Amino acid sequence: MSVKEFLERARHLDDGINSQIAELTHLRELSMKISSSRLEEHIDHSAPQEAPFAKWVERIVDKEKEINDNIDRLVAVKMEISDYIGTVESVEWQCLLRNRYVLCKQWSDVAEAMGYSVSTVKRLHKKILKNLES
Repeated sequence: MSVKEFLERARHLDDGINSQIAELTHLRELSMKISSSRLEEHIDHSAPQEAPFAKWVERIVDKEKEINDNIDRLVAVKMEISDYIGTVESVEWQCLLRNRYVLCKQWSDVAEAMGYSVSTVKRLHKKILKNLES
């Protein structure tokens, strides 16, 4: 695994968690669309005795657990990445790497935080990765 691949693990996990949160929001919206006609009492002993919204509650709970597990993994990965970044000698390089890979900032936000242009930050980033790979 290259240094860049190692560092990008948190960004990929973060993106995955964000998509899972969007999916959870969608599940919650769907659960609110249960029609009231389905909640009427029917006497049919062959039909399931479970309320129609129960399957949605179960799906939502499962998705929340999955998200929480992934957040725990993300925190562990970010700590590992942060520890690695802490071994880099240059404080400037540490700042760039932490902003990008631990805080998952966009290049424009990294540049603003450091007071540099985006092109300067990208050029510095390329130099850092090249140095860390050797």
